[in-house]
Amino acid sequence: MKKPGLLSLFWVVVCWPLLVAQVPTDAPATPSTEWKTKSKGGKVIVRDKSKPVRKAIEAWYTLNTDAFRAKDVKAIMALRTDDFHTLTPDGKVNSRADMEAYTRRLLGMIDHFLSLEFEIGTLEVEGDLASADVLQDTVRMQRLPDGTLHQVQARALQRETWKKTDAGWKLHKVDNIRDLGILVDGEPYKR
Repeated sequence: MKKPGLLSLFWVVVCWPLLVAQVPTDAPATPSTEWKTKSKGGKVIVRDKSKPVRKAIEAWYTLNTDAFRAKDVKAIMALRTDDFHTLTPDGKVNSRADMEAYTRRLLGMIDHFLSLEFEIGTLEVEGDLASADVLQDTVRMQRLPDGTLHQVQARALQRETWKKTDAGWKLHKVDNIRDLGILVDGEPYKR
């Protein structure tokens, strides 16, 4: 039977210096809840747990939501890259200009928003791009084509990709759009 004391002493004398030698230079000198250390495949990995990309995307959503509530198309489009585009389920590509025109039309029908909720799924970061499935649930007072004002709830799940720019994270692409339905005054909307 191995003695726990000897194993602990072995860890402190032999393994600890190896671990400390592989800590990134930008890691804090003292232990922090912002850093996670684990060993994988014989290599020590130190990861930033502060989730800076998630926090940046959440801050982006705050700005985007504020711009939609203000019905400010210029502010909405400023949060998108110059090459922003969407891919619809039928394979159509909508350019940035197409989406700006769509946003103007949509906001022209909306009297005001009652709620704008977004749930960001697991973020996948690769270089200057970050992607996630995002569940959107909006409730608004909106005019239908006949001009009457109704409560409209629209839900969708879609893949969103942001690009890191000199001005921060901006929405670059929306695809894999799954319409989860529209309710008008609490009843399913028939198109």
